[in-house]
Amino acid sequence: MVRHCFSVMKVVKMILLGLSLSLSACKSNPKTDLNGNQATANDNGSGKILDEKFLIVPGRSVGEISLGDDIHMLNKLLGKPDLSDAAMGKAWGIWFSKDSVDGMRNEIAIYSAYRDTSMRVKEVKQIRFTAGQFKTQGGYSTGRTLNDTKLKFPAIEKIVSYLNEKLDTVTVYDSKADGISFEFLKQKSIAITIHPLNQAMNNTYFTLHPNWKLIE
Repeated sequence: MVRHCFSVMKVVKMILLGLSLSLSACKSNPKTDLNGNQATANDNGSGKILDEKFLIVPGRSVGEISLGDDIHMLNKLLGKPDLSDAAMGKAWGIWFSKDSVDGMRNEIAIYSAYRDTSMRVKEVKQIRFTAGQFKTQGGYSTGRTLNDTKLKFPAIEKIVSYLNEKLDTVTVYDSKADGISFEFLKQKSIAITIHPLNQAMNNTYFTLHPNWKLIE
């Protein structure tokens, strides 16, 4: 039984970190946001259903991780973060995959904070990821151009631009109404962040890159 549980946890971790696993079709009911409303993207596919292990639902979830999840339960599935930063009841945890694309490892970063003033439970507040295996119902993933992104999510607005460690410009766009934001480098999206519907992506995100230089 112990061996079986360990195996299941290992598989889940590999899936969440975007390793090369084959997709399979499955039928499921539409997911809902934290207020019980159906959460959908502007690029809904023509009735196509994706494997929920790889499904992005803006304003709701990425794969098997959902906004509002108890962070302690999530840590049991993923294990100890490869990197973490915590202060004042808020924290980022980052898990890296073992594979790499163009010399860069895929990652999932989870921002968590206390659920309420009782300060008993910390929950997932934002989910940031880079792996292209995760897609919306309409097939949107990382690696897309800004023009393509505007067609899929016309409500996006530019937030800020930074110079990264290599002095490349990274620009962040947010679609507040859809609960999804994007980072662009050299005209391609390199990361996506899921946050609650109708709530702007907040400044906690930028603590992920303390060495980046603000340029706009």
